Amino acid sequence: MQIVNRNVKAIRWFINTQLLGKWYNVAYATFKVTSRCNLRCTFCNPSYYSGTLEEGSTEQLKKVIDNLRSSVIVLSFEGGEPTTRPDILELLKYAHDGSFYVMLTTNGYKLNDAEFLSKLAERIDFLHYSIDEYHWNVKALDSLCKFREYGLKVNVQTVVTRYNIHTLEEKVRKVRECGYKILLMPAVDYPDSKVKLAPDRELYFRTLSYLKRKYGSTLNNSWGFIKALGGELPKKLTSYAITVYPNGDLPYPDDINGEIIGNLSRNRLEDLLNSKRAQYLREKMLENSARYEYLHLQTASFNNIRDLADYVREMSKWAFTGRA
Repeated sequence: MQIVNRNVKAIRWFINTQLLGKWYNVAYATFKVTSRCNLRCTFCNPSYYSGTLEEGSTEQLKKVIDNLRSSVIVLSFEGGEPTTRPDILELLKYAHDGSFYVMLTTNGYKLNDAEFLSKLAERIDFLHYSIDEYHWNVKALDSLCKFREYGLKVNVQTVVTRYNIHTLEEKVRKVRECGYKILLMPAVDYPDSKVKLAPDRELYFRTLSYLKRKYGSTLNNSWGFIKALGGELPKKLTSYAITVYPNGDLPYPDDINGEIIGNLSRNRLEDLLNSKRAQYLREKMLENSARYEYLHLQTASFNNIRDLADYVREMSKWAFTGRA
């Protein structure tokens, strides 16, 4: 199997999307390797922690990784809680061969294990650490800087709800003290959500705008995202991100409104995206863009070259220096 360097793929993606107008070329894949989790957060889609989604074997998930290699640039291992998989280090090592920027999103389930942390640092480019008021690990902010000892580049992820939106600045300040980054993600009211937590859109926009101006690149939310949130319409609707289920199924165009178009343990991503069904679903998405707003917001940084350049500049500094 030919390995394509991740930076070569990034250049190729830029040419295809920004110059040739192939707006559905995927750059980012969220790989939900398990639906098992040690927590039951009310803001999470119940199917992502209940263990009800079929879970692939180690070899099946390696095939999924192989079928993403030729196109995806950033591969984020998520869940559920991905570190509940006994083979998570093996999967991360398999993916971390230069063909992806590899991320791991965790609630901290195994981050007190020094041996695990040492091995983890060799297998990922970025650690996304979920720290929320609904987690047992909310006090982790007090010892956040310890991950520098392992050479880990840390991005704290916090879900913004209508109840915690007024308390975000203190968390951003603590993250800045460590030289890390923080992503403030809006709670999404999934159809099966037990409690409705999505923040007021206007208040969320004003809060992010204030924090971005004050803390700059510490806040990982891009200006492209914030401007889109504030109602600045993108020049084009894009579909640069996908979610992959634990058994390799691909919901498309997203995991909220999409449908399964194939399985990535058996099919290459390019083949699925070029299928007639995928083309039809993209057309439906364009006809009813409001339903897919969260997908568009996710990739709002890439809707024009200026926003993309700003985002790449911030991320490059983080990647090469380890500091926001």
